[in-house]
Amino acid sequence: MMILKKKTIIGLFLCTLVFSSSIPLLMGIQSSPDKMFGEDVLTLSQVNSTASLSTSLALELNEDGGIIASPEIYAFCMIKDHPVITRGVVLDKYLEIENGEIIEGEVPPTDEFVIIGEKLAIRSGLDVGDLVVFTGSTRPAMYQFKIDAIYRSKTSSDDVLLSLGVARELAGLSQDHVSSIRVMATNRTALIAELEEKDEALIISDQSGEDTTLNTNLTEEEQAQLTLAFKYEPEQFKDSGGSFVSVFIQEGGDSIKIVILTFIILDIALTFIGATAIIARAIIERRPDIGTLSAIGANKNYLRKLIAKDVMLISIPASITGTFAGYVIVNLIESNSLLLMFGQTIRPLTSSTMIAQICISTMLIFIISGILVNEALLKEKPQVMMSDADSAYDESIPEFISLMGADQ
Repeated sequence: MMILKKKTIIGLFLCTLVFSSSIPLLMGIQSSPDKMFGEDVLTLSQVNSTASLSTSLALELNEDGGIIASPEIYAFCMIKDHPVITRGVVLDKYLEIENGEIIEGEVPPTDEFVIIGEKLAIRSGLDVGDLVVFTGSTRPAMYQFKIDAIYRSKTSSDDVLLSLGVARELAGLSQDHVSSIRVMATNRTALIAELEEKDEALIISDQSGEDTTLNTNLTEEEQAQLTLAFKYEPEQFKDSGGSFVSVFIQEGGDSIKIVILTFIILDIALTFIGATAIIARAIIERRPDIGTLSAIGANKNYLRKLIAKDVMLISIPASITGTFAGYVIVNLIESNSLLLMFGQTIRPLTSSTMIAQICISTMLIFIISGILVNEALLKEKPQVMMSDADSAYDESIPEFISLMGADQ
């Protein structure tokens, strides 16, 4: 066994641990906008500042069978030093589209209600009956409410649910207007055809990142200019009555993906550099042995196979145990809500496919590192590598003599 040492396996284990715990978290951050707006739904948003969405559109869609439309208003607030997103909703439609449920308390029969998510309740220490204060996110406003109930949903339990009327006051929207409408439909083609007939200008966004513009009568050039306005003139868009939610839905996801892709590339590079350093040290420590084998007739192919076998033997246990440990860590982070973005708990991507890909990727990184280091070492002459053994022997003689003298 040329480089099969415990410290080498531990070093590669730590490389795998960092890699396997960071990648699922980065992928979770990338998918957070989709989870926030619903992974299996379409999101309708306004196409420009003069085409606000109205609650009546959602009511009309809900009259059709096979369609669930949830009109929603978003605002950022602070509760007990915790950033949260408040959602103005029609409660029954929101819970239906989110597959959510009330787990504590009761919803009042009036039009006003305050319901907080389960994770937010745990994180902030709030409970049913507590008083909370909300401040407006776009204009001066302050309201005090009593928490009526606590809810749980499949995608997010971090938000505060309010009635549409109260949410309009917080967000600064005019009567009957909403930030977006999320729609779940069994037949999306039929839904788009129905929306085209309603002659309302809007943009339909889905999880793929593709946007469909309806009823705008805009040329491709005008649509491109509109996209640039969303990106680079947000203040002008806002001042004229537009919604930042529209900008986030249509452009935010792509921007986050670019940032996350950069971090993933850096993560791979750092793992490769760390693995190369660890394997290089392990191989260099055996240079005298490699030089001796070369001197007695071992050819380079034999040495390549010998070291490649050891690299495989240390890569497999290091990758498997490191990936498992990383999986445990990211689940602890999620369960304790340790990583938040905009008040939303980041849900790491920990599917079986992702775990297998991480494990295989680290093995490949380690093997490639071993091959490159080995090829660089084999370029040296056997005599040079053997001289390292002689110098090591010469340096050990004084130490041996001193030890013998100490014993006497």
